[in-house]
Amino acid sequence: MRLIIFLLLLLLPCLLTSQFVIADPIVNQGPYIITDTIYMDPDGHDDAPGTFTEPIRSFEVAVQKLPYGTPGINGGNAYGLIMLKEGHYFTHGGFRQFVNTWQHGDVFRNVSIEGLGEVTIGGTVDEFATDHLLQLSGNHIFIRNLRLQYSTGIGILLGRNSADGRQHHVLIDNVTVDSVGSFSMLLRNVDTILLRECISFYSSRPGSEVLTSPCQWPSGIKFYNSTECTIHHSEIAYTRGEGLNFQNCRNGQAYRNILHDNGLNFYNENSARITVHHNLIYNTPGIGPEFWRNCPADTGAIWASRGILIANEGSCDEGNFPVFDGCATHCSFPEETYLNVDSLYVYNNIFQNIGSAIGFWEGATAIAGVNCIRNVFIFNNTFMGTLGMPGVSPTGFVNVFFPGYSFIFNSNYSYLQNVRITNNIFTYDIEEYPTLKPVSMVFHPLHPGPKDITFDGNLWVEDHPYKGPDDIIRPNLSGSTWLLTDSLISITPCVENMAWVYSRPPAFLLLLSDDYVYADRQTSATNVGALEYDFDCMAVSVKSSKSTSAVLEIFPNPCYSCQTLTLRNLPEDKQFTFSLFTSMANLVVSGNVNGNQILIDNQLPAGIYFILIIGEGSHSFNRLVVF
Repeated sequence: MRLIIFLLLLLLPCLLTSQFVIADPIVNQGPYIITDTIYMDPDGHDDAPGTFTEPIRSFEVAVQKLPYGTPGINGGNAYGLIMLKEGHYFTHGGFRQFVNTWQHGDVFRNVSIEGLGEVTIGGTVDEFATDHLLQLSGNHIFIRNLRLQYSTGIGILLGRNSADGRQHHVLIDNVTVDSVGSFSMLLRNVDTILLRECISFYSSRPGSEVLTSPCQWPSGIKFYNSTECTIHHSEIAYTRGEGLNFQNCRNGQAYRNILHDNGLNFYNENSARITVHHNLIYNTPGIGPEFWRNCPADTGAIWASRGILIANEGSCDEGNFPVFDGCATHCSFPEETYLNVDSLYVYNNIFQNIGSAIGFWEGATAIAGVNCIRNVFIFNNTFMGTLGMPGVSPTGFVNVFFPGYSFIFNSNYSYLQNVRITNNIFTYDIEEYPTLKPVSMVFHPLHPGPKDITFDGNLWVEDHPYKGPDDIIRPNLSGSTWLLTDSLISITPCVENMAWVYSRPPAFLLLLSDDYVYADRQTSATNVGALEYDFDCMAVSVKSSKSTSAVLEIFPNPCYSCQTLTLRNLPEDKQFTFSLFTSMANLVVSGNVNGNQILIDNQLPAGIYFILIIGEGSHSFNRLVVF
């Protein structure tokens, strides 16, 4: 019997992870091949045919020139492409394909859009557009190589209101949204969607400085009532509200993203079967607190943005009268069901300078039924450093806030079930923030409801009453460091620095085959935190260097299939050498800089590297990201 139980425990990670294998969208392949292409140009003419040499000016005209499908052939679908030639497409009303230009009877016009060179859609800093900048209604489509900017509306809006109300199979690739008054991207009712290499800056900020409290705030990028959602290798920053938000979603993943300086960096709201791994989440010292105030009218001390918040708010999409039942939100008129938070995996992430690391929040308190958060596994992350304001009331680096309970008329309450926080590092400056508690739990005093949350195998800088049997307190843990944008070695555990090292069996062996920088985990035991420790403990000390050649730039960076790198702003008539290190300070290759080029013999695996350039009394240390 013990052997059977042991084998079941070994299989548990596989069984859990096999619940959701997240699909990539199918676009521009099989029966979805692009057959018709129309070209646009800021200086084009709407009476032109739309060829490369005779492009069109208006998006609406370009859409009209693409054909609908043929009844009975491939379901009446046609797949067209609008290619935007380089330039700035100034618009007030945006580029928008509504349902009436997507569907005509039983035939459909599915439109993709792609930029050629540097393509910008939107207004200017002095004259904002006043509507959503890009809205497409089709299936099996892509949006590529665009910059959307300066609008009071949404950057990219997906979600059509029609009898066939859900879109599916969408790819958004290399798109930047900068300075919009609402969401950078609101991706609503989409099944199977992938975002990669995208940027969201300053969403829900322009024009919002006079908002009064209480106020609502949009996210940077929000998956809403969508399934099979993936975002990777993207950056979201300076958002008024949440940076990245999964709401009412199923089967989602976020990896290799950078989320920083948002009102709340990551929010999982009422979403199930979500994995969050290999992300860098931080706040930049010196730029707050205005960037961390969701409502500009908020007064008093404001803690810097959270790392991750987990909650159920009981929101509906089209339906009404939400009720919590069976670990789900049920809505009526029309009928809708959304799973509460269930099966959330958070691992191999690095959090720096957050206001609080992890938050569990009750969300809505007036909705009937049991509001449930269950099967949450937060393991092998590094939570390091905090930013805050002096004089605030005591709060927690990990916060559980479930104060509501209606004990007069019904049995409404919220509960935590099977929440496991294991093998993480939690550290901050305990002298600068003496009132900060490692863990704070607030429950209703008369009926707190079930609170099955445990800690085990974590490293803490400070003792607390909720620690697990194998948690370890090490006051000599560093409470702050350089941001990872400057250095990774400063928080790389080394067996010579035992404060960082604590070998523990992995919580989920199959998910922990590597660490944050894709270094192999040990097979017998894994180090706590996001970084596997380095047995070699090389003497190379890597940190951000402010040198005479600090303006030196490496191109391309990030790079793909890196074998040749170009140095910009390299002084002439000087001899330079280079040394390329992994993020673990292991030397990969060194040699002379040839002209202004660095030659690498072999293709570099994906990861974070550092290049040291030395020449005639000056040196520069640069970070290189390889995809």
